[in-house]
Amino acid sequence: MPDENGTKEPSAVYRRAQDGTPVRGDLADGEPLLGMAVPGGIREVLLRERDREAPEPPVDGPGRADLRIEFQGPGPADACPPEAFRPAEEEAPGIGDAVDRCLDGAGAEGAFVRLLMKRLKARGHEFWLIGGAVRDLVDMGPEAEPNDLDFAGTLPPLELLQEIEELYVEAGLGDYRARMSGPSLVVHLSRPQQRGPRILEYKALAVTDFLFSAYGGSLTDDITSRDLTVNSLYYDHGRRLIVDPTGEGIAHLRARPRVLASRNRERPAGRCAGVLLRFIKFAVRYPDADVSRLRDWAAELPADLPDRLGEGDWRALRYSWRSHVPDEGRHRALEVAGFLGPAAAALVDRLAEGARA
Repeated sequence: MPDENGTKEPSAVYRRAQDGTPVRGDLADGEPLLGMAVPGGIREVLLRERDREAPEPPVDGPGRADLRIEFQGPGPADACPPEAFRPAEEEAPGIGDAVDRCLDGAGAEGAFVRLLMKRLKARGHEFWLIGGAVRDLVDMGPEAEPNDLDFAGTLPPLELLQEIEELYVEAGLGDYRARMSGPSLVVHLSRPQQRGPRILEYKALAVTDFLFSAYGGSLTDDITSRDLTVNSLYYDHGRRLIVDPTGEGIAHLRARPRVLASRNRERPAGRCAGVLLRFIKFAVRYPDADVSRLRDWAAELPADLPDRLGEGDWRALRYSWRSHVPDEGRHRALEVAGFLGPAAAALVDRLAEGARA
């Protein structure tokens, strides 16, 4: 997709922020920086090779002020080929108006999201709509009527929390609170004790080299934290662009039968189990889908995956099973799990058994 100067170089469309935010590929005291993490949810630490096999991020790890950083890492889209950038209205006619209607219909909440987009852009950071809303708008058109708005971007999570803190009372959202999930580093804004959709969920572009959640990556890093290629489409509302970093997301969504495939490379057992269950969810939703490529992904998992999960993992999995696999889809779920291999079969057997108990 050419920019205003006529070039197709992704780095000319999306440049990295110039506010001192480190990214994967910078040097920290001469060592390659692999990402950042937030141990305990209170401070950012920089991650290097020595942290790759650690079970948790180093609580006493160095921050930005502790190391000399050479800013030589890439922009968020430098590794994306030019064809990954698609004019949004050509790929999904009406997507811009649909997102506008969603924001306008949300009143003060939607106005706040617009304000946040503007603030991040002013700081030189990028902000994309990601996930189910983009998938459904590409697949079904504007009648999909997105409700949940999930975003990805280049601003670190603690800095987003600070931006929200400065804005939400002024925007008339005084009863909302911003929080960050420690395990996932997802920032969300919602009313206390409220169930149902949140006004905003945001995850900084991820890296998946570690046994814990980390960020500071690019679009091509972030897709390795997503479940499926069809859920790895990024919509830039300001530029009216859809970015398809896998090069397969739109094609897989429009194929008949649809193709379910994954570029996920997350390492924690709980995340792998969650991704498996997401495979099952979409195999039930699209019963004629081609799931052959998911089998290759699942083949890499240990057969005793369920035994490696903690109680917190099981709580999340049981909730997802109840929410996303209806009774009429249980037979299909068991069938697909058996096809995917021992790890998936064992996981789904336990979830189905627990649901019957």
